[in-house]
Amino acid sequence: MKINITLAVVFLSFTLLAYSGLFELPMERIGGTQLNGDGCVCHSFYEDSTVIVWVEGPETLAVGQTGLYKMFLAGGPAEAGGYNVAGRFGTMGIVDTISVWDYRAPNELTQAFPLVFPTPQDTIFWPFEYTASDSSDLDTIYSCGLSIVYDSIPDFNDRWAFGPKFPLIITDEITPVELTSFNVELNEKAALLKWTTATELNNKGFEIEKESGDIPQGGKETGWKRIGFVEGKGTTSEASEYTFVDMNLKSGKSLYRLKQVDYNGNYQYSDIAELNAEGLLFNFELSQNYPNPFNPTTVISWQLAVGSHVILKVYDVLGNEVAVLVNKKQEGGKHEIIFDSANFPSGIYIYSLETENQKLARKMLLLK
Repeated sequence: MKINITLAVVFLSFTLLAYSGLFELPMERIGGTQLNGDGCVCHSFYEDSTVIVWVEGPETLAVGQTGLYKMFLAGGPAEAGGYNVAGRFGTMGIVDTISVWDYRAPNELTQAFPLVFPTPQDTIFWPFEYTASDSSDLDTIYSCGLSIVYDSIPDFNDRWAFGPKFPLIITDEITPVELTSFNVELNEKAALLKWTTATELNNKGFEIEKESGDIPQGGKETGWKRIGFVEGKGTTSEASEYTFVDMNLKSGKSLYRLKQVDYNGNYQYSDIAELNAEGLLFNFELSQNYPNPFNPTTVISWQLAVGSHVILKVYDVLGNEVAVLVNKKQEGGKHEIIFDSANFPSGIYIYSLETENQKLARKMLLLK
């Protein structure tokens, strides 16, 4: 009973002391960045140089424009991590499902749950958005990272550090994605696409689309297929160069275009670049079937320099036609087919490849 009374007196004394005015409560400083707070002092009073923190993203934004950023964290105990980011004038936006926003500090974000490091040698990051205001021509993003021992208990084994201040230039001028060049060239047996931009605004990236054949007539854009994506630079006023390699190239004409996509979903198309690889990629060839000898199936492959009507037939050793495997027009490039001889007797057979003006033949052996 005496122990309970003593504990009650101690608790009451600390409560009265806390509200006596001798200690000022930092009600405004609810964050962990240099803008809104003193770091992660509930874990450790002092910043630790073993913890590495930095922010990446667009360095220039137009008024009202939203940029996508990432705060990175490495070092320290590296079992799990937390973060705080804040902007002095702009508005912070949540991108993931593990970040929270507090109405008392609308310019700061923090994590609701720790993010686990895959290994202590890895780097983790949190994505976030920042929308520029018209309050200033310059702004700063502040960051703070917390690397913890993942025991759910804040203690002095945890480590934190501030990240370098990330400066932002806020402009009234809209800087569009200005495409200055776009071309395609033959690189061995692949198509190499190259393009450059002078400036970029809110650029998520470029979808690469391809169509084989002539440009559609009547304004119709059928047949375009997405074959890849190249990430953009977000927002930058510096010139940038991009490349993409299309390995799936066939003889003949191929058309390419870029679909530039913003982070808000808006997009625009580039002009069309054309590559004519007619007869430049492949020779007219008929390969030896494989396996050979075979039972009961084998693969017959061939390649065409240009698009042609193709007839592929199989004959017995006496010259009698026993099968027609292909009889249609095919594009230039590599082709193959499986020949099933389940209904044929053992022996030597001849397969023949014929186009409008060329013909090749080879022998194969069926052993049952």
